[in-house]
Order: sequence, then C-alpha cells, then structure tokens
Amino acid sequence: MTAFDRQQSRQIDLLATEQFGISGLILMENAGRACSDVLEAQNFDCVILLCGKGHNAGDGFVIARQLITREIPVTIILLVEPSALTGDAKVNFDILTKLLSANALEKENSSSILFADTTNISGMLDRLQVSERTAIVDCLTGTGGHGTPRTPFDLGIIWANKQLGSRIAIDIPSGLDCNTGDASTPTFLADQTLTMVATKIGFTKEMAKRYTGNVIVLDIGIPLAAIQQ
Repeated sequence: MTAFDRQQSRQIDLLATEQFGISGLILMENAGRACSDVLEAQNFDCVILLCGKGHNAGDGFVIARQLITREIPVTIILLVEPSALTGDAKVNFDILTKLLSANALEKENSSSILFADTTNISGMLDRLQVSERTAIVDCLTGTGGHGTPRTPFDLGIIWANKQLGSRIAIDIPSGLDCNTGDASTPTFLADQTLTMVATKIGFTKEMAKRYTGNVIVLDIGIPLAAIQQ
C-alpha cells in the first residue's frame, strides 16, 4: 500500500498544478465533496466542523457548503481570526459566508459559523447540542501539523474527545505526527480518518491506530499512478 510522508503530501498540490494544470481550488473542491459523500452516507443529524486556517480548514469550508446544499445542518467553529485565512481557504470561507447570508434572507437557517478564541471557546463548545447522531469533524491542522496543538486548538480537541458523537478527522487527526505516528497531548481521537490520495506513513504505526480509527482513502482527481511517476 502506498503511503506518503509530510513532504510528499505537500508536493501533491504542486505536482497537480505544475504538471497537470489542476488548480488548488479544484483539488480542495474534490476533497471536500468526497468527504461530504462519506458523511452524508452515514445519516448524521448534524455536523460540527472544527476549523483552523490552512488547506485542512479550506476542505472543511467546502464540506460545510456541500452539506448545506444537501440540507444537512452544520455548525462551523472557526478557531482563528478570519483575517488569518489566505489563499484557497479564504476563497472557500468567503463563498460559505455568502451562502449562509443568502440562505438566512430566504428562511430560518439551521447552519452557522461561530468564531472561537481563547476567551470564549469553552463556553461556546459547552453550549452546543451533541448527540450520538452528531459528527464532529477535525479540520484543524492537516498533515502539515506537528508538535502539540496550540491554544485554542488544544481546547477544541479536548472537548471533541469527550463527546458522544462520531469523531471524524480530515486527512489526519490533529496532534498526530504524519511521519512518525507519534501522538501529542492532546490528539484528536478519530473514529474515522478520511485521508486524501493515499494513506500516511504515520498511520502504519501500531501506536497511531488508536487515533486514526478506520482510515478511508479518498480520490481527489489525481490518479495515484501519475503521482508515483
């Protein structure tokens, strides 16, 4: 089975753009749609997305938009200032906010974006209604993350790990090292990990399996054979 390390994972977008002319926005859209298909198939009552600021968060914004169009309620918890968003992640955040505003003008909307920081995150998360039919989705750090998750990311992970709902990591559980499979304190305890293109080297380590749960590899429009050439 093919497995990528951190650097190889970073090279995928570059390779797709330079060799095949596939933009980062298309890759992000494909990733978000593929994740949304998996989430929709599990018939969750609602989905809570914990989002940071990089490509992983961008995937989360696409997932949120896709689920809203499928009439699945979502709550996006943004754990950074909106001004920190850049590139493709910012583009998809802007699209999402416009979509929510448009929907709110037409009818009462059960989906929303909440803005968390170190002063309000604990109270905000504790007020959320979470049941066994809720999905809590980790879009905080992605494969580029390493070391102990910073505050307030760590607070979001600690909260998520205590909940009854299903925990689903996008690409990699935050706090887990992509290369070594070492887990920080805290690390997102995923029931499922939806990872892009290929599994990650860290997932093959026995100690990582407690955190990844069931790993599902998703296609984002780049044939694996083309990447390996």
